[in-house]
Amino acid sequence: MTDLATIPFGRWRRLPTPLVVGGVLVITLLAVAGLAQWIAPYPYDQMHVRDRFAPPGLRYLAGTDEYGRDVFSRLLFGSQLSLALGVTATLISMGIGVPLGLIAGYRRGLTDELIMRTLDVMMAFPPIMLVLLILAVTPPSLVKTSVAIGVLAVPPIARVTRSVTLDLMSGEFIEAARARGERLRYILMRELLPNIWPVLMVEASLRVVFAVLLGAVLSFLGFGVQPPAADWGLMIANGRAFVDTAPWISLAPGLAMSLTVIGISLLGDGLRGVLDPKLDGR
Repeated sequence: MTDLATIPFGRWRRLPTPLVVGGVLVITLLAVAGLAQWIAPYPYDQMHVRDRFAPPGLRYLAGTDEYGRDVFSRLLFGSQLSLALGVTATLISMGIGVPLGLIAGYRRGLTDELIMRTLDVMMAFPPIMLVLLILAVTPPSLVKTSVAIGVLAVPPIARVTRSVTLDLMSGEFIEAARARGERLRYILMRELLPNIWPVLMVEASLRVVFAVLLGAVLSFLGFGVQPPAADWGLMIANGRAFVDTAPWISLAPGLAMSLTVIGISLLGDGLRGVLDPKLDGR
C-alpha cells in the first residue's frame, strides 16, 4: 500500500480527472450541507399555499411542491440528512467490519471460519429485506436507519479487510513483530492497519454511496425519514403523483442524488488510482 506523503507528484498529475471532478462535487456538497441554514431562501417546512406547484423561477429557484414549500430550500437541508446518513452508516460498518476482518485474517483457522460463516449468513438475505426486518421492530428514524444500513455493510467491509490482511500476513514486518513478542493489538493496529487503510478509504467511499442510495430507497418506501423532513427519497416519493404537472418536485432531488453519487464514486476511483501501486503505469 501507499502513503499519501510518499506518492510522487507525477502520479498525482497523471490522474487529475477523477480526483478533481469528484473532489469538487464532494466539497460543494459538504459546503452546501454545512451552510444550508444560511443560504436556503426559506425554512424547509415553510408553506406558501398561494404558490403551490409554482415552476422554477427567480423567487423559487427549483419551484414549489404540493404544499407550496420551496424545493430548493428542501434540497439544501436534505443534503444534511443524506450526508449524515451516509457517513454515520459507513462509520458504523467500518467500526465493526474492519476489526472483524483483521482478526479473521490474522488468526485464520477456526476463528476465521466462525467470523466469515456468520457474515455469509447475513449476506444471504436481500439487503432491503434485512434492513426492513431491523426497522420493523421499532418506529423508523434517522439514527435507526443509519444503524440498520451500517450493520448491513459490515460483511463486505470485513471480507475486503480480511482479504488484504491475508496478503500482508506473509510480509517480513509481521514476522519481525512476532519475533519481538508484540501483542495482538499492536500488530493489528500498528502493523496491519496502516498498510490497508488506502484500500479501506476506497471501500468507505463505496459504502457511503450505498448508504445514501439505500437510505433514499427506504424513505421512498416510507421506512426511512418521516415527513415533514426534507429527505431526497421522501421528496421523490411525494412528487411522483405530480410528475406530469410538476416534474421538478421529483427531478430536483433525483438530480441532487445523482450528482452526490457520481462525486463520491469519482473521488473513490481517483483515490484508488493514486494509492494503488499496481495502477502506477496507467
